[in-house]
Amino acid sequence: MTTQNNHSQPEDFPSSAGPAESPSTPTQPTTAANTSDTGSPDIVDAGGAPTGSDSSGGIGKMTKGVENLLGNPKKAVVKVSIPVMIALFFESIYNLVDTFWVAGIGAEALAAVGLAFPFFMALMAIATGIGVGAGSAVSRAIGSKNKKQADKFATHAIIFALIMSFISWLAVPLMEPIFMLMGADASLAATTAGYMNPFIYCSFSIFLLNVGNSLLNSEGNSKKTMFATIVGAVLNMILDPIFIYDWGLGLGVNGAAYASVLSFSVSTAMILYWLLIQKKTYVTIRFKGFRFEWPVIRDIIVVGIPATISQLTMSISTVLLNAIVLNVGGTDGAAIYSTGWRIISIGIMPMLGLATGMTTMAGISYGSRDIKKLKSVYYFGIQIGLVLELIIAAIVFVFADPIAAIFATGESVYLQADIAEFLRIMSLLFLFLPANILTSSMLQGLKMGFSSLILTLIRAFVFEVPIAYFLGIHLGMGLIGIWIGALVGDFLVMIISFAFGNYVIRDLKKLYSKPIISESQS
Repeated sequence: MTTQNNHSQPEDFPSSAGPAESPSTPTQPTTAANTSDTGSPDIVDAGGAPTGSDSSGGIGKMTKGVENLLGNPKKAVVKVSIPVMIALFFESIYNLVDTFWVAGIGAEALAAVGLAFPFFMALMAIATGIGVGAGSAVSRAIGSKNKKQADKFATHAIIFALIMSFISWLAVPLMEPIFMLMGADASLAATTAGYMNPFIYCSFSIFLLNVGNSLLNSEGNSKKTMFATIVGAVLNMILDPIFIYDWGLGLGVNGAAYASVLSFSVSTAMILYWLLIQKKTYVTIRFKGFRFEWPVIRDIIVVGIPATISQLTMSISTVLLNAIVLNVGGTDGAAIYSTGWRIISIGIMPMLGLATGMTTMAGISYGSRDIKKLKSVYYFGIQIGLVLELIIAAIVFVFADPIAAIFATGESVYLQADIAEFLRIMSLLFLFLPANILTSSMLQGLKMGFSSLILTLIRAFVFEVPIAYFLGIHLGMGLIGIWIGALVGDFLVMIISFAFGNYVIRDLKKLYSKPIISESQS
C-alpha cells in the first residue's frame, strides 16, 4: 500500500549510439567505439543525450541549486527533499479541508467527488509521468555537464505537456455518459460532470504545474516549488467555502472545482514566471526554432510512461483492496479502511519528499558516471527514511486511539476502536517504505522506468492484493487478515526492492570505472 514501488531488469539503459540493449544483457549501456586519451571507453549518453545531440554542451551557467547537486550528495538530497516534504504536507492539509467543505453540502456532492476522483487521478497520473520523465532526463544531463541537452529536455517537456492537455479536452463530452454507465442517475451524472469538466478544461495548468515543478526540482530548485505549492494550497483552502456556499458565490460542488483550478493556475503562473520570464533557473526554455526530436521525447517517455502506469496501478490496487474490504466488512469496513489509510498517507509524505531528492541525485550520479555517489545517496536516503518513519510509526502506534477519535466523530464514533486497530497494525508499514519507495525513485533517476513499474506491479498484483484476499477471505481472518496481508506484501517487496537496488548499483559500478568530474568539483 505504498505510493511507488516497482521492479524489473534494467533493460532501459539505451544509449544515443543505438537502441536499448536486449534483455539478455540487461544492465549494460551502449558505449561509443572511440576511446578517450586514457584508453577508457567514452560512454555516449551518460545523461541520456539523444542521437545527433551536442554532447559537448558544457555545464553552462551555474546556479546555487546545481552547485548543491554537484557538491556533497548527502546535503544535496536533504536540500532538495525538505522543501518537497513541506509542500506535500500542505497539500495533505488542503485535501482534508477540501473534503470537509464539500461534505457540508450533502451526500450528492460527496458522491460526485468520489465518482470523479479516478478520472482526476488519471489526469494527474499523465501529468506526473511527463514531469517525472522530464525531471529525470534533466538531472542526467546536468550530471553529464550537458546544458544544451538539459534545455532540450525542458523545452520538449513543456510543449509535450501542452499538447497532452489539449488532447484531454476530447474527454469533456464523454464525461456525463460515462458516469451514467457507471450507475449514476441523470442528476448525479450531471453534477459529477459539472465538477470534473473544469479540471479537464484547465488541464494545461495541471500539466504545466507538474512538469514545471519537476524541472525545478531536477536542478535543485525545490524551494521555489515549495513556495508555489504552499501558495496554491492556502489559496484553495480560502476560496473553497467562498465558491461553494450560498453566503459566497453559491456554486456548490462545482465551486470546489473552480477554486481548485484557480489555485492550480496561480501556482502554475508562478512556476512559468520563474522559468520563462525571470530566467534565473538553470534550464532555459527555448521555443525559437523548436522542432520535435524523437530521441528527446523517447528519453522522457521511457521514464514517464511507466511512472504514469505506476500511478494508475496504485489506483487499481486500491479499488481491488476496497472490494475485498467491502466483501468482508461491508460499509463499516470500507469506512475503516478509507479513514485509516487517509491518516497513514500523511505519514508517507516524508518519504515522497525524499523520493524526489533520490530521483534527482540518482540522475546526477548516473549522468556523471559517479556510482560511488549513487551508492552513498541510496544508503543515506534509506537510513534517513528509516529514522523518520520509525518516529512516525511510534507516534501512530502509541497515539492510535486519540488520532482515530479525531476522524471517528458523530455517527461514526463507534468505529474509533476499529480505526485505532487498523493504525496500530499498519504502523509497521512505515518501516517498509524507505527501501520500497527510494529504490523505485532511484530507478527512475537511472532511466529504468520499466524496472520501477515492474516493482509496482509485483507489489500490487503478485503480493499485496492476493495475500490480503487469501488471509481475509479464504482463511476467514476478516479485516485483520486484510491488513496483515497488505503488510506482508509490502514486506516481501521491500526485500526484493533492496536486493535489486544493490544489484543495479554493483552492476553499474563495474561498467563505470571513472566518474565525470564537474567543473565545480575540479
